[in-house]
Amino acid sequence: MDDKELIKRIMEEVKDEKLREELLALVVEKKGKREEEEPINYLARQAILGGATEGVSKVGWWILYITSIVLILVGSLGPLGLLAYIFTPAEERGRNAELAIMAFSVIFIIGLGWFFTLRSGKKEYERFKRKRENQEQS
Repeated sequence: MDDKELIKRIMEEVKDEKLREELLALVVEKKGKREEEEPINYLARQAILGGATEGVSKVGWWILYITSIVLILVGSLGPLGLLAYIFTPAEERGRNAELAIMAFSVIFIIGLGWFFTLRSGKKEYERFKRKRENQEQS
């Protein structure tokens, strides 16, 4: 039964004025308590979801961070291969050496870009988090 229906029914059926006032006061008090509890529950749910999301984000960030380091390490074969290619006499160079050097160099550049993007993103997030905490304390 809705609060409006309950109030209407109390007004129609209860003849004693004091009892009617007490019942109406109880309905209003119950409604006030319900309205006070709802925002708290909503904020609690948001905090739980925010914490879970932050945890998942941290795990994802670490996975991407480690992947970028692996790309840098694997891709470092490109610049090393380029040095070996330069110092190898022309007669002894392989046919596909240039292609391998280019592929590993591209992987190296992608890994470096990814690495620095993740680091700058983390610094920006920490700065935003400190700013938010300072606003909450004020």
